[in-house]
Amino acid sequence: MADQAEKLRKIMDRYSKKENTSEKQARKAKFIGITSGKGGVGKTNFTVNLAISLRRLGYKVIIVDGDLGLANVDLITGIYLKYNISHMFSQGKSIFDIMSEGPDGIKIISGGSGIKEFHLLSGKNLNQFINEIEKLEKYFDFIIMDTGAGISENVIKILLLSDDLVLVVTPDPTSLMDGYALLKTVVLYGYVGNIKTVVNMVGSKKEAEEVYNKLNGVSNRFLNKNIEFLGYLNRSFIVSNSVKKQQPFILDRPNSSVSKKINNIALKFINKEKSNDLKTKSLSQRLKEFFSIEGALNK
Repeated sequence: MADQAEKLRKIMDRYSKKENTSEKQARKAKFIGITSGKGGVGKTNFTVNLAISLRRLGYKVIIVDGDLGLANVDLITGIYLKYNISHMFSQGKSIFDIMSEGPDGIKIISGGSGIKEFHLLSGKNLNQFINEIEKLEKYFDFIIMDTGAGISENVIKILLLSDDLVLVVTPDPTSLMDGYALLKTVVLYGYVGNIKTVVNMVGSKKEAEEVYNKLNGVSNRFLNKNIEFLGYLNRSFIVSNSVKKQQPFILDRPNSSVSKKINNIALKFINKEKSNDLKTKSLSQRLKEFFSIEGALNK
């Protein structure tokens, strides 16, 4: 049996032959950075289920697990990821070599476990990474980056490149405080994309709206930045059971309230994409510009 990487390359080759030149040039993947101020808020679980929902709407979706060194998308999906980003540099793997098939047709790239990655993205390695990202842009509609929690250089670099920044918070005051601190940091470093939030683990719609209003209020007041309310997810045994079973809840319980809420959130990305094409530069172009300036983060 051919290895998985070879299968993926063949699939991508077949797909590229179906598109004409103008379609290829027009394709620009939307880059979504999903983040949180602290761990334990359900960020990765939300990422995986959102990706599957977008895929079911007919879009080509890949998750890049950017929680480098503590990646856990594999735990949520229950799949074995043989390679990760570090193998691009240590073993000369291509982006397709380290790509794995995820549930329901999504693709996954692991950030690895116990490794420190983003400091490797300089010089020759950086050029290689950019070239590989350019390949992804040709084949996917959405590149979803699941960042690490908290404020770190790696997280901020990823978020500054995203078209849409999605902050996952819970009603926990520490989640709100740390989430606001993260937003403050990316805004101060000049983030110009869309900021959105999802309120997770709430007891009711009213509670979710109260949490959102608090966060949006301080963001407007002190950062002069409006936050879009994407939606909320209830605290549910369905979610916790799906994590234990390593089966995304949108597949395990597709007709549940929490799955329907994920689908509604996915539709907001689709409707936004159709109604307003804000993107003027590709991800690879922004990567080149960003890393060519040695940025304020390294000063």
